[in-house]
Amino acid sequence: MSAARSPLVPEASGHLDLSTLATAAPSRRNRWFATVVAVAFGLLTLALVPIAARPIGPIPGFVASYQAALITVYAVTTALLFTQYRRTRSVSLLVLAAGSLYTTLIVAVQLLSFPGIFAPGRILGAGPATTTWLWTLWHLGPPLFALPYAIMEGDRRRRLVPAGSEGRVGTLAALATLAAVGVLSWIVIDFVDYLPRSVEGDDYWLLTTSGIGPGVVFLNVLALAILCWTTRLRSVLHLWLAVSLLLLLFDNLVTLPGAARGTVGWFAGRLEALAAGMILLGVYLREVDGLYGAAERVAEGRERERAELAIARDNLLVALEAADMGDWRLDLATGRAERTLRHDRIFGYDTLLPSWGLSDFLRHVADVDRPAVAAAVARAQREGHLEVECRITRAGDGAERWINVRGRAYRDEAGTPIRMIGVVTDTTERREAEQRLSQSQKMEAIGQLTGGVAHDFNNLLTVIVGNLDMIVRRPDNPQRVERLATSAMLAARRGAEVTEKLLSFSRRQVLRPETVNPNHLLKDFQGLLQRALGEAVTLVLDLDTALDPVRLDPGQFESAILNLAVNARDAMPGGGTLTIRTENFAVTAERAAAWPDLNAGDYVRVSVHDTGMGMDAATAARAFEPFFTTKDVGKGTGLGLSQVYGFARQGGGQVRVASTPGLGTTVTIDLPRSSEPVAAAPRADALLPLRRAAEGEVVLVVEDEAAVLEMAVESLSELGYRTLTATRASEALDRLRGPERIDILFSDVVMPGGLNGIELALQARQLRPGLRVLLASGYTGSALGEQGVPVDLPLLSKPYRREDLASKLRLVMGGR
Repeated sequence: MSAARSPLVPEASGHLDLSTLATAAPSRRNRWFATVVAVAFGLLTLALVPIAARPIGPIPGFVASYQAALITVYAVTTALLFTQYRRTRSVSLLVLAAGSLYTTLIVAVQLLSFPGIFAPGRILGAGPATTTWLWTLWHLGPPLFALPYAIMEGDRRRRLVPAGSEGRVGTLAALATLAAVGVLSWIVIDFVDYLPRSVEGDDYWLLTTSGIGPGVVFLNVLALAILCWTTRLRSVLHLWLAVSLLLLLFDNLVTLPGAARGTVGWFAGRLEALAAGMILLGVYLREVDGLYGAAERVAEGRERERAELAIARDNLLVALEAADMGDWRLDLATGRAERTLRHDRIFGYDTLLPSWGLSDFLRHVADVDRPAVAAAVARAQREGHLEVECRITRAGDGAERWINVRGRAYRDEAGTPIRMIGVVTDTTERREAEQRLSQSQKMEAIGQLTGGVAHDFNNLLTVIVGNLDMIVRRPDNPQRVERLATSAMLAARRGAEVTEKLLSFSRRQVLRPETVNPNHLLKDFQGLLQRALGEAVTLVLDLDTALDPVRLDPGQFESAILNLAVNARDAMPGGGTLTIRTENFAVTAERAAAWPDLNAGDYVRVSVHDTGMGMDAATAARAFEPFFTTKDVGKGTGLGLSQVYGFARQGGGQVRVASTPGLGTTVTIDLPRSSEPVAAAPRADALLPLRRAAEGEVVLVVEDEAAVLEMAVESLSELGYRTLTATRASEALDRLRGPERIDILFSDVVMPGGLNGIELALQARQLRPGLRVLLASGYTGSALGEQGVPVDLPLLSKPYRREDLASKLRLVMGGR
């Protein structure tokens, strides 16, 4: 299979960043060993200083072998330092490499100034003075180059040669060092007589008395001190470079008191100088051994990782096959993608296509989803994450399928997105299963709802039908008829309350919102609340004096609070405290996750807290379900909290319940803050007397239900109005076009025939501009649409009494 290698597993970079001598921190063992070396050579130097001037017999070949060893040591060290510089591009390492090269060259030149090694006399120079000055230049090299290295390393700034130019810069540094050694050698060889005298025969006491020797010592001490101070010897190279400088200092200290070649001091100094050169080489060779071991371990680890990666890829392919997922890897530079056969099968291909790209994918996406998918891909390149669900047209059979695409974008070192990898899943069957499950749940909810409604309404109808039956059978007793009719009326009102709560829960209730201060409503409502709670429950209002206004239906708000209060009373059979608290509340970006049902913005929070029995988590989770109640049969409809839920959600807010068994319950209603001013006029129309016809007004009653039409005509007649009737909107328009007097149009909202009551009212006003309109409805969901009932069209909710009709007619007639 051409795509057996899953692109979901990123490839290894292949780059291994190992610590080097110049960057690795010295271990405790390193520091301990360096201290032992320094102390040992220090003690040896102190022991030899008193006998430094004592002569030693000749040692044939010592100078030649010693100088050759010294040259070899420094040459190898130079090669290692230049190699490390080429890998790291470090300027400070380049300085140190140049210093090592300088020392190598100057020691080689000095070797040619000794007599009897390569020729009977000296190849370079005319006497011991040349050799002594070349020794001085040699001992000046390490501290002179260590000084700038220590200064650069001290501030911890990374000074790097530009990438690609490290070879050229290194070559120039080597040539400059070679030129400097050549110039200095030429000066010493040809102009030694013009330099201060530092030797008399084999006696170089003048080296000390002239100040040249002490100057070299001072420079060594200065370089060593600056290196220790600026770097704090934080790397292995710093530590052993300091030891090397210290050994060169010991070389000077034991050589100068000897004051002659062939003495104890001279031989000891040569050995310490050789040891100083061998230290860095030895440490570097130890590092090479360590790196070789690390490379072996890395190679073994990589081999294990490669085997584990192969297993992981195989397992991933098996998992993707089992999950019916196809994986893909998109090169953003070329727009081409690698993928598995499963990927192409999702798009309707039986075999793996030779090529596939972003354009091929978008070509399969349905036209309606294509802009959103293209935008999601572009956004993923910016934000790094892709997740989109869309429809595609499958190749071959042309079937429309749903797919889910997920992926991640990867960037290069410059931050530019270079590729995306991810998976694609055919989600058609899952979506169909979810739809079937949702439909099943809806049917279950409808069954529960209709069962609850049937139970409540059958009880109410039993009362109404039974009482009316008894009135019809024995209508001759006025007191008995009045009692039975009153009982039937109470049952009918309870039925109206049930339908009102259902409409509120389903957010189909017609609201007449006003901009109000909830504090004022609660204060006006306080007396009724206290009577509903009874004497055993204490009512506490904790109201925020700076509360923001809210746009809501005052009647629905009061009904919601009353429902919560009644529930709280029933939860406190032995008495307790009910606290209603108001406060301003803001949903910020940080709080958005905790309140997913609310948009960011300002809200008013109304909390109702009781000290009752509380609820467990399972009961609280079902608290807002219609017809769910923990009360005994006949003591509650189970619609109280569902009405609160519908009121809050229809108002653009949310409601939450928090409860702990034994500690009480808190119900919180959050409603959006209103920017409009609070309505000034109070609602007091309920106290006005019935409005009766004053001038023989004519009402056109439009109602398709015969019994309701008859009841409306009867009520209007009792109020003194003359009536005309119509059962359809078209019939009502015909009457309005005629010559008959019509003062008020009283129409149902939901009617058959193509026109509803709102549309009828609008056309009626076009026919008769001064016409008064009153609408009536028990359910307006199919008629109101998205616009709702216009504000200038009063609405009478069904069922209604004659008093309700008279009150609305007073409003319609302008308060007369």
